Amino acid sequence: MHHTLLGQLLIKLGLITERQLKEALDMQRRRMPRKLLGEVMVEMGMLSEAGLRGILTAQQRKVDATKSKAKSAPTDDLQQRLTGATLAEFLLVARELGASDLHFSAGQRPTLRLHGTLRELPIEPLARGVCDALLESVLTPAEAERLERKRSIDLAYHDSKAGRFRVHLFHHSGGLSGVIRAVAENAWEFDALGLPPQVANVCRYDQGLVLVTGAVGSGKSTTLGALLQRINRSRKVHVVTIEDPVEVVHVSDKALFSQREVGTHTRDFSSALRAALREDPDVIVVGEMRDLETTSIALAAAETGHLVFATMHTSSADRTIHRILDQFPGHQREHARAVLANVLKCIVCQQLVPTVDGKERVLASEVMQVTPAIANLIRDDRMHQIAQAMQLGRKEGMTLMDDSLHALVRAKRIGLDQALDRCTEQERFLQPAGGS
Repeated sequence: MHHTLLGQLLIKLGLITERQLKEALDMQRRRMPRKLLGEVMVEMGMLSEAGLRGILTAQQRKVDATKSKAKSAPTDDLQQRLTGATLAEFLLVARELGASDLHFSAGQRPTLRLHGTLRELPIEPLARGVCDALLESVLTPAEAERLERKRSIDLAYHDSKAGRFRVHLFHHSGGLSGVIRAVAENAWEFDALGLPPQVANVCRYDQGLVLVTGAVGSGKSTTLGALLQRINRSRKVHVVTIEDPVEVVHVSDKALFSQREVGTHTRDFSSALRAALREDPDVIVVGEMRDLETTSIALAAAETGHLVFATMHTSSADRTIHRILDQFPGHQREHARAVLANVLKCIVCQQLVPTVDGKERVLASEVMQVTPAIANLIRDDRMHQIAQAMQLGRKEGMTLMDDSLHALVRAKRIGLDQALDRCTEQERFLQPAGGS
């Protein structure tokens, strides 16, 4: 017989018998609407209301005391472990706790980003000299010189125990600061991402443009890495990546990988992309389409028979298209629209949303597959109709961000408040037809 925790406690205290618990559980199952077991026992005269409240209050105090003790022990351990520690120890702690980022700034406590929320580490604020020494320990002499000259720097860093990290160091009014992002040692499996399975079809294309977009920290690199891993395992192609810096290192399997890092292997994205066209590529990966020159070359590469993957910092499919076209001068925009309509294959827009329990984040996504109908909307400058066309394209794996958020709310993965903070149209989101 299954005993509830409350039932087990009451039996242990000698307040009810096994038989009484069974009777109360049977009554609870028959009651509609369902009531709590304690309420049923009060109605059946097994307990008084005051007695039930007293028992529940005492148990809650025990639970709170246990939680407080459990929280204080790790805090004390971390304080002892990190006081005077090397950067390697901080990185190891960040990796062990599952943090996405580690922040250092003089006069502040080192801070982790856990599941989207900033949390200070339990040590004293870092003196300026200590903070500088920790951050400068990742730099080679050439990188130190570049940081001094440019006042900021991006680089990849590998620690033998903690793994790979992406490092951004910068000077500001308080001195030298750093943001260190944990990078996955291996690419994720596509099936674990939570994207519509039709998105994986882009890995089979011979040419065209595929864009993965979203804010900083939205998982763009993870999705891109998973798609490239799928290509690596299935196609005999030459993949040239241009990244700032290189994050996931792909070991060539069926595909041949050439990974270039801006600042180390090339001067900038545009010059590396121009050079990539002479490196016999089948697939070109552009870390970010951040300026007109890079965008123009990426479109030309997709138009001339290459499969091009790129990222952008945009929040929806239609805004991504506008952002691309807005980079072009007015007299070039019509031509750019025609090229984009011909080469664009898919846009995946992402957000990572904290779950209801706050212990992790889950992917919400907007996916636009470029059908002939959507290509015509781009060509005819009717981007305002794209959302409607996407609603009609669910069979092709298309979904709007608001619909993805709705599905996560219905599945009780995220709270309604989190969804409302991130949705595009709050009034439409709250309509009963939306299914929230």
